[in-house]
Amino acid sequence: MKKLVITGFLLSSMVFGALAQDNANNFDKKFRFGIRIAPQPTWIKSKDKNATGGGMGLGFGFGLITEFKLSDIIHFYTGIGGDFENGTITYKNDPSNQFSVTYFTDRDGALVELTNGMDTASLFSQNNMGYEAVTKRKIKTTYVTIPLTLKMMTQEYSGFRYFAQFGADLGIRTKIKADDEYSILIKRGVATTLSGTNTNSDLDLKKDASLIPIRIGLNVGLGTEYRIAGTTSLMFSINYFSSFTNLMRSTSKYAATDYQVSNGKVNFTYLKQSLIQNAIRINIGILF
Repeated sequence: MKKLVITGFLLSSMVFGALAQDNANNFDKKFRFGIRIAPQPTWIKSKDKNATGGGMGLGFGFGLITEFKLSDIIHFYTGIGGDFENGTITYKNDPSNQFSVTYFTDRDGALVELTNGMDTASLFSQNNMGYEAVTKRKIKTTYVTIPLTLKMMTQEYSGFRYFAQFGADLGIRTKIKADDEYSILIKRGVATTLSGTNTNSDLDLKKDASLIPIRIGLNVGLGTEYRIAGTTSLMFSINYFSSFTNLMRSTSKYAATDYQVSNGKVNFTYLKQSLIQNAIRINIGILF
């Protein structure tokens, strides 16, 4: 019995040693798994002439990586993660040409829907607050993100492999908020011009965002991997992301560029919105 145990142990050691040696030489497993983090400069572009991008913000992303080998040089790269992004939009403020961004919130701070023909008593009630001459809006979003890319890899050179990525990102929006700068406050129909910089923070834009909370965008990048032990490697890449889809409703129901009061009724000129999100993702990760 003792001899059988010893023999079995020796055979097991030989088998596991052979498998370990085989895995140590196999940088191209059929399936790989890993994690990543991604500090990322982010910004928003506007396709409307009355709004312009106001510069970059600093976002952050993280996620799980799964990678499938399709050939010696082509891998399918996917996974799931979260991306926290922000960007600033600057609005034109020109009341003489009837363009000044205005919106109202109720007592809970939620956006009030602006319906043509609504009663002035309803719009200018004591529960509502109006924000006029909005000049700057910082939009903050959270997405669950699924990359869908092809990863084209070189052979290994001194432990390094280099790659290019091309494909798309699928994002599911879970949160969208804004910090607004404005100069006129409306209470019960009375507009008051304020001094200094005035901010309405953490405004929930969910009602005014695109009706379908799905984002599809281009994902391209360049990167490298360095094998540190066996099949484990460190990964670094820089990826450019640009959304194909509008972040907001194309025509707002909650923000106006002008409004007219007549016979106790209010009519609005609605804000046009075409906002595209962009990012440079600096991915740092480890693959097993």
